[in-house]
Amino acid sequence: MGINKLVVKYLKAFLTVQIIAYAYGVRRMDIGFIWDEDKYQEVQRKHSIQFYEVVSAFDDPGGYDGPDPQGHTDRWMFIGRSVTDRILIIIYIPEDEEVHRLITAYEASTEVRNGYYRRS
Repeated sequence: MGINKLVVKYLKAFLTVQIIAYAYGVRRMDIGFIWDEDKYQEVQRKHSIQFYEVVSAFDDPGGYDGPDPQGHTDRWMFIGRSVTDRILIIIYIPEDEEVHRLITAYEASTEVRNGYYRRS
């Protein structure tokens, strides 16, 4: 795939996320999110989680950060409620103040969901 086609593909994806996020009232679109296309497809296939859900979870005022459960020192875990009302665990790398590189996302276990509700 040529560089121009690749740029157009990612711009279309970015604009789609912006429109969906706006429709759902997501307000933290000032932070950029990057997700490797292959990893995103895997998350969609395995966990049925859409990109806009992950972005919306970062807008959850009750959401919180924690250390990566696998012990990676460069990665963080965020737990938050998406616009689809699912509690998600999101593993990400903060690349700088304006960009988060998403690694994976999945629905929280019952234990994690209970912990989330106890915090709020």
